[in-house]
Amino acid sequence: MLRQPGYRVAVGVIALLLLLPLALGSTPQASRAAGMTTLTFLGPDFDEWVAFVKVANEIGKGMGIEVKPEYLPWDDVFQKALIDSKSGVRTWDYVYIYNTWIPGLSAAKAILPINDFMNTPEATNAVQPNDFITLTTAGLELNGKLWAMPTLAAPYMLGYRNDLFNDAGEKQAFQAKYGYPLAVPQTYKQVMDIARFFTRKKGEMLQGRALDQDFYGIIMANKRGGFQFHRFEHILVAFGADLVYNPKTMQPTANSPESIAAVRYYVELHKYMQPGTETVTGGGANRVMASGRGAMDMDALDNMLSVLPVSKISQIVGRVSYALLPTGVPERPHANVGDANGLAIYALSQHKPEAFKLATAVLSTQGTKALMKEYPALVPMRASVVNDLEIRRNYTDVFAAMSLMIKGKPYTAFIPPLKEWIQAADIYEQGLSAAFSGQQSVEDAMNGVQAKEVELFKRAGYIK
Repeated sequence: MLRQPGYRVAVGVIALLLLLPLALGSTPQASRAAGMTTLTFLGPDFDEWVAFVKVANEIGKGMGIEVKPEYLPWDDVFQKALIDSKSGVRTWDYVYIYNTWIPGLSAAKAILPINDFMNTPEATNAVQPNDFITLTTAGLELNGKLWAMPTLAAPYMLGYRNDLFNDAGEKQAFQAKYGYPLAVPQTYKQVMDIARFFTRKKGEMLQGRALDQDFYGIIMANKRGGFQFHRFEHILVAFGADLVYNPKTMQPTANSPESIAAVRYYVELHKYMQPGTETVTGGGANRVMASGRGAMDMDALDNMLSVLPVSKISQIVGRVSYALLPTGVPERPHANVGDANGLAIYALSQHKPEAFKLATAVLSTQGTKALMKEYPALVPMRASVVNDLEIRRNYTDVFAAMSLMIKGKPYTAFIPPLKEWIQAADIYEQGLSAAFSGQQSVEDAMNGVQAKEVELFKRAGYIK
């Protein structure tokens, strides 16, 4: 996940502070048109949610329902929903949900589980829960309940320049240097070799031509505030580590041998990423890849598909293919962390029945197909959509990538039900940044992270 809106630049916390008084002073929304119920949506200004609002208003016309969006930067939406629910603000009907936010928002009773609305056969049929691809939707579930209508899957994959990987000269040079064929990497060792091999300075040769700018082995987003950890967590899991803590003992494991090995690897891989990687989100990183300056790109599939195949943005249209993430340890093949985005119903909504009715219509099989026409990079979370002949024919990249995910059966971890997850991930990012910059050794950085995680878990009452 973690996109920026069509060259989206975050406004930052200032926007949150400016909007807070407005929201706190809001009164229950009134219809803007006679006989229409207005539902207000709190979410990020991402292309897929702009598409959602458009399709929702088209479908809602026949229901007497309209949707009014209020957009904030992605990383402010969670705090806004949390603050407003605690303050008794009744403005919202829908809230955008990222799977890592569910423990915190559900514990705060800011959102309602979709199961609360599935109290009749008709309502259950409207949701069609058996149609969901559990590989992609499990992250939206907690304690046996579905907390948001699945909207957009964001499986992390490896995008790679097929023209470089198939270039005879580059293949010959790689074979001579590393002793094995240049091919789609299956292990993280191979990723490192390939990233190192393709990282070149301006003036050096690539595909028989002198580069007019520096070229990088792998393009990634490492901005603090969630972006960095959401890339690193896949490597963390691939190396056999826990996601921050051991769920059986509740003990943090930031300085475990597996975690330290993963961080050491990531710090080394960082040498072959584009400069300024700590300042960019997924949207920014993919635009660097789209400018023809990288050999590989590790990101959410929809992030890549929203930029790399788009001719008005990308210089490498048709030259990128997608693969499952590499394997770190054999018992966790193609390890990844499930990533999902959904639409939740705000607990203080004054139009809950209407919100449920419209959400199930827009996110049905036909509604999702309409969303994909507006936002072709949308990765569907329903089997009926993935298997639809029209989708297979018109969205070949999406179908091919999702088929890899389904058939490849990668080891998939999901964010644990920890309401302090955002804080725990931020602590990890502090350590990663210190190791990246060389301010601390990997061991010292992770020991520092461990101490802070233990303190957090003690305050929360998980450990003594």
